[in-house]
Amino acid sequence: MWGKVQTVGTIGDFMNKGDMIGTVAPFESALDWALHPVEHTKEIGTNAMYDHIEPFLDILCVVSTPIASVIMSIAGLLYILSFREKSMSWITKTGLTYVFIQLLPMLVKSVLQMM
Repeated sequence: MWGKVQTVGTIGDFMNKGDMIGTVAPFESALDWALHPVEHTKEIGTNAMYDHIEPFLDILCVVSTPIASVIMSIAGLLYILSFREKSMSWITKTGLTYVFIQLLPMLVKSVLQMM
């Protein structure tokens, strides 16, 4: 089964000589841009702005995990040491902040698209 090589045809069998490869998509995109230039210009500007902001958001998301885990661990130790109210406050705030930071790239992208 693995040693056999079976030829099913040549490339010429699968391509017609009259096909115009690659001409349809650029024409459709150019037509779409001609009909809706503002939306396309806005989308290109939004993507460019997000591309400049994205590395900082990625760094923020990566750094937030160890910071949040350290704060949660300290809050757990405070809970053990009978600082229950303070530790629950820390755990709640840290959890909400961590979730917000993880959702921040999506929120920034959606805000930029709404502008």
